[in-house]
Amino acid sequence: MRFLSLLMWVGQFGFSVIFPTLFFLLLAVWLQNTFGLGPWILVVLGILGILTSISTTRSCLRSLRKAAEDASSREPPPIAFNDHH
Repeated sequence: MRFLSLLMWVGQFGFSVIFPTLFFLLLAVWLQNTFGLGPWILVVLGILGILTSISTTRSCLRSLRKAAEDASSREPPPIAFNDHH
């Protein structure tokens, strides 16, 4: 179960790094094609996307660090009736 939890965090981390930049760049291309804006819109929204990616990456890493600290500080569960040998 712990492996699936870590796998979820890896997927979330990748998504939080890639998605904001791609979203803002696609939005910039759409705005440029729809409203005839110049190439400056790509630069502005590209920078905004990168800054958003950095912010979400920091937030995701902070959450991952907190989850790792919580997992390492837990005491092992007590031995149940069926767990002793």
